[in-house]
Amino acid sequence: MTLVQRGVLVATAAAAYLVGFWPTWFVRDTVLNAFGNPPYEGVWILVPHVFLYTTLQALFCLAAWTALARLGWMPGLKLAPRWSTLGLGLAAGLVSIAVLVAFFFATGQAGAFHEPRVNPWIMVANVFSNFYEEYVFRGFILAALTAALGFWPAAILSSVAFGATHAQYPLELQALIAVLAVLWAWTAKRSGLLAPYTAHMALDWLVDPVL
Repeated sequence: MTLVQRGVLVATAAAAYLVGFWPTWFVRDTVLNAFGNPPYEGVWILVPHVFLYTTLQALFCLAAWTALARLGWMPGLKLAPRWSTLGLGLAAGLVSIAVLVAFFFATGQAGAFHEPRVNPWIMVANVFSNFYEEYVFRGFILAALTAALGFWPAAILSSVAFGATHAQYPLELQALIAVLAVLWAWTAKRSGLLAPYTAHMALDWLVDPVL
C-alpha cells in the first residue's frame, strides 16, 4: 500500500469521526427545534436514536467503505453471524460490565446504582444506535485504520475516539470506555462486527436500567 493510500484511509477515518459532530449536531438540533424540542421520553427517545444521533455518520461510513473496498484499499464488512461470534461478544459484554461495576465501587460511586428501571423505549432505541456506533467505530474506522496502520494502533485510536464521543461523562469514565472499546475492537478482529455489537447491547441492556 502506498503512502498516499494510507493517507487517504486515515483522512477518511478522521472525516467519519468528525461527521459525528458536524453536520450531525446541526441536523439533530434543527429537527428537534422544528418539533418544539420535545422532552426526551416515549417515541422521542426512539426517533433521535434511529434518525439523528449517529445515522449520518453511519451513512458516511457506508458510502466510504463501499468505495474504498471496491478500490481494494481495505477489506469489506465482516459480520460473521455465528454462535461463536455471539458467545465471544456476550463474554466481552459481561467482562465490560464487571469492569464498569468495579470502577464505580472503587471510586466511591456505588450510590449511582439503583433499583431496576426498565424503559422499553431506550432498549429498542439502543438496538439501532448501538449498531450505528459499532458500524462506525469497530466497523469502518477500525478497518480503515487497520489497513493503513496495523491493528493495534487502529484499535487504540478508534477506541480513544469512541471514548471521547461520550463527552457527557467525566474524563475518567471516558478513559474507561476507551479501554473497554479496545477489547471490543479485538472481538471485531476475531469474529466480525456482530461480536462488539453483542457486547455493546449486553452492557446497555443490563447496566442502563440500574445505573
